Amino acid sequence: MHRTHCSPSLTILAAVAMTILSALTMNAQTIISNETLATTTFVVNTKNTVARCNKAGCAASAPILTAIPVTCPAAIGATCTFHIFFDAKVAIELLCSNCGGGSDVLDAYQFLIDGQAPAPGPTDAAGHYSFDFDTYTAAGLPTKMSIPASVVGVVTNSTSQSHTIDVKVGCADVLKIRGCAVEALNSTMRIDVFEP
Repeated sequence: MHRTHCSPSLTILAAVAMTILSALTMNAQTIISNETLATTTFVVNTKNTVARCNKAGCAASAPILTAIPVTCPAAIGATCTFHIFFDAKVAIELLCSNCGGGSDVLDAYQFLIDGQAPAPGPTDAAGHYSFDFDTYTAAGLPTKMSIPASVVGVVTNSTSQSHTIDVKVGCADVLKIRGCAVEALNSTMRIDVFEP
């Protein structure tokens, strides 16, 4: 387990996530075509990562995968498209025994390519990919499920062909009631690198 700390960036997550959800339901599309698969990288992770905070209105995040190296084989100044498919077994825990069933918590992964949110995403400007809000379960008991995510990011080889990918898990007590906790268990990631 990793120790976590409250993250101010996740407090913004709730408002941004609602904007993302609205945007995703519209007809906004990005079509990337005529790309050729250049390489594939697989990552298998067997450690558990916990993000937890126990104060009303708090947010927490913790790293699942850090500085995963990925190469864009294109020339300096050229671009590659990364397709990231991530899957983790996630346990969402309610922090009170009289919650009435709903968690009132927003849970998300955060994806970063070279420290930046992947574009076109779909993520918010900080790289958050929301996967849960207000899960219903028996109060105080965790619910565990497989939570996949798929994001796309275009990278440019500015001075190097080497890039890094980071993935975090986080939660935010958006209704400011009791805190939040989320645990990512065994996970896998596949990164497909495409060239124009």
